[in-house]
Amino acid sequence: MMNKQSQESKTQPIKGTNFLVTILHTENHSYQGVIQWLDTGEKIHFRSELELITLIRSAVSRHTEDDQCLRDWGQAKNISAS
Repeated sequence: MMNKQSQESKTQPIKGTNFLVTILHTENHSYQGVIQWLDTGEKIHFRSELELITLIRSAVSRHTEDDQCLRDWGQAKNISAS
């Protein structure tokens, strides 16, 4: 038998940035659909995978205090290939 505290810990959502992505159709070898940011309820239509990734990255950078969690091409020259 579970106590109330262990039941509550199982029903609490994981903290973070959560999305619901709905693919409506494909055109020109790319997905089009709707992304909903579940934490805020915002919805927006995307026209390609690139736009989808850009929307997710924008939301993650707004959600986190440190936008340096992802590298960019400017940082790549400081990394040598093994």
